[in-house]
Amino acid sequence: MTVEDEAPAVDPQRVQALLRALADELEASGDLRSPQWRAAVEQVPRHVFLPRFYTAAPNAQGFTEYTPVTPEISGLDEWLTLAYQNETWVTQLDHSDGSWDTPGAVTGIPTSSSTLPGVVVRMLEDLQVYDGARVLEIGTGTGYSTALLCARLGDDLVTSVEYDAVLSAAAASRLASLGYRPALVVGDGAHGHPPGVPYDRVIATCSFTHVPPAWVE
Repeated sequence: MTVEDEAPAVDPQRVQALLRALADELEASGDLRSPQWRAAVEQVPRHVFLPRFYTAAPNAQGFTEYTPVTPEISGLDEWLTLAYQNETWVTQLDHSDGSWDTPGAVTGIPTSSSTLPGVVVRMLEDLQVYDGARVLEIGTGTGYSTALLCARLGDDLVTSVEYDAVLSAAAASRLASLGYRPALVVGDGAHGHPPGVPYDRVIATCSFTHVPPAWVE
């Protein structure tokens, strides 16, 4: 992870207020249903996993354009406020880190995103984990959902597989900055991670058309 990938220092009290507001919103929507996961949401600062991202909007021709949001381009306050909205933010286009130096809109195909927290938390609630459960996560991405799992269960019980080595390395650094050091694996999530078996739960944060046999095994 490069220096520009690191989230800048922000007011801790402001972050705590944003975390509580996000938890309240997710609780009101029914996505957040248990005190254990609420504690995890209030413990994990989402902005650490979103040092830069894109907002999306159609242009005059009907194509989606992506405008970079960083503390430098958008200003610290707007960047921080957007980071805690219950929205999905695109974090990578065309499997490339791209250029974040200019504020102009760009086109491309999203290849990694930070999914809206409501979906993330609803999936984690539906996973029905329990204290001491070992979890295999397929798709580390930014590392935000991985951090929530670590906050809920302990990082020694979490294994996360990511196909993109650059994304995995960035997630590892962000997780470590919060004191989380789960087992992070670079590889094809369809194969699971046999060296870490057995797992009590498997969760996929990327799309699959079927349940791979390795997960069942």
